[in-house]
Amino acid sequence: MQSPPNPQDPRQPGSAAPRMAEMVAATSEPFYLGPEPKEVSLAIHAPTGPALFHEHSTQREVYLYIENMTCSQPAPPFRVYLNVPPGHVPEQHPELRVGNLGTFGLLQKSDPKGPHAGSGMSFTLDITEAVNHLAAKKNWDSQNLRVSFSPSFWEGQVPRVKVGRVSLYYK
Repeated sequence: MQSPPNPQDPRQPGSAAPRMAEMVAATSEPFYLGPEPKEVSLAIHAPTGPALFHEHSTQREVYLYIENMTCSQPAPPFRVYLNVPPGHVPEQHPELRVGNLGTFGLLQKSDPKGPHAGSGMSFTLDITEAVNHLAAKKNWDSQNLRVSFSPSFWEGQVPRVKVGRVSLYYK
């Protein structure tokens, strides 16, 4: 007697395989944040793996990962924006803000002799709604993404914060 098909088995017809994230863009080297807004550009490539199935789906999920933020001094939180018009200050566009990077504990997680071995902090931002909004407003380029970081209010000098990588994932 043959067992019934497992609904989670992607080899079985009609199954609902779990969705997997696929990286479609990333910075090529670390960079620094400081007292002024910083913009990085990501070249987006079309999905070729698990995200290909949902490429044109309205249910596609989009995530921005900010990885391995480190600093040797206390640092302010940073606001994150997408596709700020060139020459504009990110704060002039609150509708383009997709999240905040809280830095509480950054100093401790950046200490190479500490319990986190200096790996710093990493963040995941679900930017699905923002991407859908940008596409509806004709401000989404499927081949390029501009990500801006702007420090929040901070008393004193804003230190340089190293960011290991920013990457974009489709799921």
